[in-house]
Amino acid sequence: MAMQLRLIKAFSASLFLLCMANNVCGQDTKLTKLWEVSLSGIDKVATNNRGEIFVTNNQGYLFQYNASGSSVNQLATSLSAPVTNLDAYNTVNIFLFSAALQRFEFLDRFLNPISSLSINEAIASGWVSQACPGNNNSLWVYDESDLNLNKYNLTTNELVQAQALNTLIQQNDLKVVLLKERNNLLFLQIAEDGLYIFDNLANFIEKIPLDTHNRSVIEGDYVYVIQEGQLIKINYLTKESKSIAIPKESNFEKLGLSSQQILLANEKVLAVYKRPKDL
Repeated sequence: MAMQLRLIKAFSASLFLLCMANNVCGQDTKLTKLWEVSLSGIDKVATNNRGEIFVTNNQGYLFQYNASGSSVNQLATSLSAPVTNLDAYNTVNIFLFSAALQRFEFLDRFLNPISSLSINEAIASGWVSQACPGNNNSLWVYDESDLNLNKYNLTTNELVQAQALNTLIQQNDLKVVLLKERNNLLFLQIAEDGLYIFDNLANFIEKIPLDTHNRSVIEGDYVYVIQEGQLIKINYLTKESKSIAIPKESNFEKLGLSSQQILLANEKVLAVYKRPKDL
């Protein structure tokens, strides 16, 4: 029975990739560059719905720009190490998590510290490789010590939801590159595998195959990801998809989106382009 289920899942994934290949149409849309900035060691990029742009480097520094490219703020965060997750989606605050330090913090939109806690201070857990904020003052974590996807109430420090990923994903070493809660859904991306979607009770819904280590962006009903020199847009409800070519000479791997702009970055350059209306 288990073998039969694995075969069904493998067939479904192959069928999805085939459908996506048939639906994705690389458009000839030429992106218009608005501005760019050079930074050493660019690690993560993010935006909020105000169009503000946030960038971390591999030393844990956080840089803030406005939509025109002017530097607004810079902060040496308490996370003096690479930031594993940067989430600026909530315009009220900004979330940062460092797996190396096992620590997370919240900042307000002006980069003033709100709170900074170690994982052990906040929750009873093992070694957390990914974390993200959830609704109602909660925290989602992927705990590598027991291979569980857990949700904690940060007010009471209680475990409120759990999902054993090793029963769902047949891999020994999971590299979780993205963990985000959006639209009462939880998105977990595993490098070179795909994006797993759960409901807010940690019940598995479906998988979107993604053969890349690049972090995706979730916006509305869509998943955006850079893959093989293309920016791919996938509707995770209908599975319809489309793509546009991005400049290949810069080897962009990092992606951010606002309502008006596309952010593309490598380790040295953040380039901002006008977002086409149909993307």
